[in-house]
Amino acid sequence: MSTPHPSRSGRRGAASVEMALSMVALIPIFMYALFLDDLLRYSLDNQEAAVTTIWDFTTQDYTKGLKQSGGGGKGPQGGSSNVQHNARLTYCDHESGIDRPDVMSGSNYADCEDTDHHLAVVAHVCWMNDNAQQVTCSAPDTGAASLGGFSDDYQDEFTNGGLIFCEARAVVENYLLPEEFLPEFSKVKLTRENWKDKGVENVHSNAEEGTKANAYFLKKETMGILTDTWALTQDADISPSDSSGEMYDRMKNQYTSVPTYNAMRTQMQDFRQKITEDLLDGTMLYMFEDSPEDPYISIHPHLANMQTPANTVDQEGSTRYFNQEWRDWDQDKNQNTYKHGERGDWYMGCKDAESC
Repeated sequence: MSTPHPSRSGRRGAASVEMALSMVALIPIFMYALFLDDLLRYSLDNQEAAVTTIWDFTTQDYTKGLKQSGGGGKGPQGGSSNVQHNARLTYCDHESGIDRPDVMSGSNYADCEDTDHHLAVVAHVCWMNDNAQQVTCSAPDTGAASLGGFSDDYQDEFTNGGLIFCEARAVVENYLLPEEFLPEFSKVKLTRENWKDKGVENVHSNAEEGTKANAYFLKKETMGILTDTWALTQDADISPSDSSGEMYDRMKNQYTSVPTYNAMRTQMQDFRQKITEDLLDGTMLYMFEDSPEDPYISIHPHLANMQTPANTVDQEGSTRYFNQEWRDWDQDKNQNTYKHGERGDWYMGCKDAESC
């Protein structure tokens, strides 16, 4: 019977110790990798809430003030604007991958009601903390888009957009990593508090108690955008006899804001007085005159049923007038372009907007 060689036995013992030490080191490294993966994912979700919400403000109707949230449901009320309210509902579970409104009843929003996002093994992310911030957007700063001069009056009267900011900041709490590892060898804490002992079912209460000493607060994400299209929302179909509508009101604002308008108006009134001073009553003149005090505008869309772009003007009878260079009685290029199908119903003849 032979006995093991002393050197081989020593090597085997050393290898076993190395293997044990390696396993001791690999386990926390693996756990940390899981935790950091969750932390990175939550950070990206936090960023998405601020960055994507701001772009919803580019599609609003700025001829009016932003639509205000009416609240409703059991989810967050969402601040003042509808945009912020809807964003908070979408990001109740901190991500937009599956947006789950209850479209049938309108009284439930699964992203807010369901607790499936509480079941993360490694960490839990939450908005519910005084130092956290659910996605929050500011009211438009209309002064940021000021162009100066008489355009300020136009902007104040007809537009409501401006510089808008959205912000979001979440808190993340550890539910996996031990605070200490091999405390007999090191007194340094490896992570912040482990909240699992306080109950996974109490994740919201735990989140409210989190501080910078026992939880992880993600960087506040901020995104701003300057948006105001000054766009019209009503079809422009105006005859010279019309004196209202979005386009007419905007044109009148600019027409009466030019520096020479008041001087012209004063001279016109003096002229009118002089030509009527020998008349007993100038009422008829005032009723039927084309006064330069008010602008006149003529726009009629060319519809697909071959109606020509013209308006009817009451002037010693009803007469149709083209309101653009539809015909010039020479080559009639605009009319012929339409008739030959080169333009059709498309803006400037562009059938595919992406290719023009």
